[in-house]
Amino acid sequence: MRLRWRELFTSKVAAEAHWGRWDFVALGLAVFAVIWVYVLKLKTFYALGYTSDLFVSVQAARSWLEGPGLLQDNCFGNLLVSHTYFLLLPLGFIAKPFGAPGLLFLLAASVGAAYFWATRILRLLGVNGPVAVVAPAVILATPLSVAFYQEPGFGFHVEVLAPALCLVLFYFLLQQRMIPSIVTALAVISVKEDAPIAAAMVATVAGVETWISSAGKRPWCRLNRPAAITLLLSVSAIPLLLTISWSQSPTMYARHSVDRLGLVAPVSLSSPGALFAFVASNIAHWLGSSAVRQWLWIMIVGSFGTVLLRPYYLVVGVLTTIVAWLMNRNDLLWTPRFFSTEALLWCITLVGFASLARAAQHSSKWTRIAALTTTIAIAAWSISAQLALVPHAYWAYRLGPASFYSPQERQQADELFARYRREGKPEEPVVASTWLFRYAHDRNLFWLDRMHGRPAPIWILGDSADTYTPLRISSDTINPGSGIRIEDYTLIDRRGRFVLLRKKK
Repeated sequence: MRLRWRELFTSKVAAEAHWGRWDFVALGLAVFAVIWVYVLKLKTFYALGYTSDLFVSVQAARSWLEGPGLLQDNCFGNLLVSHTYFLLLPLGFIAKPFGAPGLLFLLAASVGAAYFWATRILRLLGVNGPVAVVAPAVILATPLSVAFYQEPGFGFHVEVLAPALCLVLFYFLLQQRMIPSIVTALAVISVKEDAPIAAAMVATVAGVETWISSAGKRPWCRLNRPAAITLLLSVSAIPLLLTISWSQSPTMYARHSVDRLGLVAPVSLSSPGALFAFVASNIAHWLGSSAVRQWLWIMIVGSFGTVLLRPYYLVVGVLTTIVAWLMNRNDLLWTPRFFSTEALLWCITLVGFASLARAAQHSSKWTRIAALTTTIAIAAWSISAQLALVPHAYWAYRLGPASFYSPQERQQADELFARYRREGKPEEPVVASTWLFRYAHDRNLFWLDRMHGRPAPIWILGDSADTYTPLRISSDTINPGSGIRIEDYTLIDRRGRFVLLRKKK
């Protein structure tokens, strides 16, 4: 009994997990997950379920391949002013030829990668093949994970790739492979200016699990040196990335990230040092905030309670809430805020599952049956609690596209804007209502509420009943703040609520 209880609170980290038939099963299921997710994402894309940020990512990813420069788009301008999205740069090789569907495929591929590497991690932690295949599938199918990858409304942010990269990093750190760990850590850090927090969380978990799994050895032999190096890289990367962003000149539509914080007035923080000083002087406010309280509940239900086997991770893990607290928008569960917590949840849940599985191996048959029954009950409770946190995940379980338009309206839009797709040229500027971006040639797609200093569009794709007023366009009205004169345009055709206009020659 003593051995079983001890197994619950420790890890057994192997130097290598040899391939077996269950690993091939996991690989096959990972490929199936990629196809499944991609089909669902494409269905929503073609059902007009995505807007804005997906197309910002497409433009920013390939801008350096087309001339405008690094991380340039037609919405914000210089995206580097706000975020250090350096991982978008290599994604440009996919975004340039394939556009938005290419980025959606990368998202689907990251889902499959997360599943596969999670199975490899469990194998490394001493879990047998069947459990290693099933457990990550359960985690991936939970409402929190589904909502994270679902990204309703936007479809894609580069942060959605971070958990998969973090799991690869976790695997290499558990193996204590220095070069692969550093390379993968740099990939994680390149996601965004606060992504080093995610890398640091993974390094912390790997370092602690390695330490407690090698009890009895000398301290130097217990130290996970790649994890220590990754932690140092992460800590040093945050001020560096903030400095890079701060060195960029703000534009009308792109402000420095610290100037968009909800807790302080714009321009009140003059440097990264001032930001760190503000956080240090408001630690009590941060730890007592609603963001931290919500996060604690998320960590419990999101890990199926396994975080209680290692509650010390809650002490360091609270760092993943710092951006949500600073923004003060009650959006902790939004993918760009949640990705660090999602990565931490994966790591904690995997080591917790591994501990439970190993402990069960040393138990009697009836004890294993009781443990399995308890696990199913906890899983059901956890999934129910998660669904209450992210009710919009329900749409993903229905396997149907989340769209604001009826099938008849989508058919009308397809028929109308097919003419634009035939006659419009990629180099001709175009603006569109909120949910019609999919039809536009995205290279010269512009945002109607951000037209200052931008060329007048040749084409206008309008929705006269758009719920977002600044992007509502009819045959005779348009956002006056855009500077566009509707009388300069000819109505080409109209279908229901949709209109197609072209600039007069």
